[in-house]
Amino acid sequence: MTQYEKMTETKIEYLVSRLALPTVISMLITAIYNIADTFFISQSSNSASAAISVVFSLMTLIQAIGFTIGMGSGAMISRVLGDKDEKKASMYASQGILVGLIFSLILLIFGLIYNYEIMGLLGATDTAKPYAVDYSKWIFIACPFMISSFVMNNILRSEGKARMSLIGLGIGGIINIGLDPLFIYGFDMGISGAGLATMISQIISFTILALFFILNITTSKINVIYLSCDIKSYLRVLGLGSPTLFRQGFATISNITLNFLAKPYGDVLVSALGITAKIYLFVRNIVVGIGQGYQPVLGYNYGAKKYNRIRRAFWFTLILQSIVSIISTLIVLICSKNLISLFTKDINVIEIGTKSIRFLAISLPFLGLSTIINQSLQIIGKSFSASFLASLRQGFVYIPIIFLFSLLFNETGLCLTQPISDLITAIISIPFCFYFFKILKKEELNE
Repeated sequence: MTQYEKMTETKIEYLVSRLALPTVISMLITAIYNIADTFFISQSSNSASAAISVVFSLMTLIQAIGFTIGMGSGAMISRVLGDKDEKKASMYASQGILVGLIFSLILLIFGLIYNYEIMGLLGATDTAKPYAVDYSKWIFIACPFMISSFVMNNILRSEGKARMSLIGLGIGGIINIGLDPLFIYGFDMGISGAGLATMISQIISFTILALFFILNITTSKINVIYLSCDIKSYLRVLGLGSPTLFRQGFATISNITLNFLAKPYGDVLVSALGITAKIYLFVRNIVVGIGQGYQPVLGYNYGAKKYNRIRRAFWFTLILQSIVSIISTLIVLICSKNLISLFTKDINVIEIGTKSIRFLAISLPFLGLSTIINQSLQIIGKSFSASFLASLRQGFVYIPIIFLFSLLFNETGLCLTQPISDLITAIISIPFCFYFFKILKKEELNE
């Protein structure tokens, strides 16, 4: 079977599962990059652990840029491949890499020049700031490789080649975990060693992913000959990627806001909330990864105008996401204290982190609903609706709540903000689910 036939004729349940598995693993590896650093660094001091939490905001910003361009390019690629237009797919792939490099070089230059000031803006305490600067300098240097990897990763997923993206990210993740203790303890580099390990692993991932394109294994090609001078095609990519920009961009803003509001309570609270966020991210990445396995199926079949397959894929994916979310909720509730204790031995951090992760568990079963609706609208080109939904969870809902709850309930309010935001976002997403199916029905009737 050709790739087109696989994506438009294979049984939906098997197809979504086959694409979701490597995608989920890839998403978990993305989380492991930061979790590994948190695990090893948190053994030394609360200030160093707090620094990792601060730099996490920088990582979400880099991901915002990479995923915005990658998801925008990928959405167009899966749709044009569904229409059997490989030349346009190569154009969108090449444009995605070019735009990613431009943004990453800007971030690299400004990051190295104003590193100290940026860490202060991200909410680092005076005790955590030196650690944050030592760690983040390597992240800034790795920025072009990270963003390019995110773009290539999404291009491969959009083609239905999730296993290739897994190979690139997987090898990099394993190397990162191995280099962390070597550089941190073996070479006595401390938190700077964790940053260096992350940079090296990101470069290796980039190299492996780039080889797939260089060796012409992919359907879409990356080459300057495919670049278009039509500004509208670039804007189309950024437009389709805008929901991801809002989602990730607001995540960065919310992390910074959280760090600033937690700052008066000291490094203990910042560290506890940071550890909680990593565990939560691990679960959320599973749910998002399942959805990203569904997205190329949606894109191909939307381009091929096979609407019944889209409906079947939607409901199967939502059920799968919900099952995973419910199981994760039970594990988090039962093992919350043990999970936090993996990262720290500080009694105060464990106490706050346990309370925080239990609050977050309340909203976990509803993650699939808001996630799949957002991803579906993004792929079919309803950028405004998708951007609005993406802005709710970490933006329009989260930011007002965190200020209100921090005033009313102090540190407990900071722990409650995320689960309350998730619940409200899930409720607001329900009408958009009906809107999505209404669009499919209308286009089907017009055929």
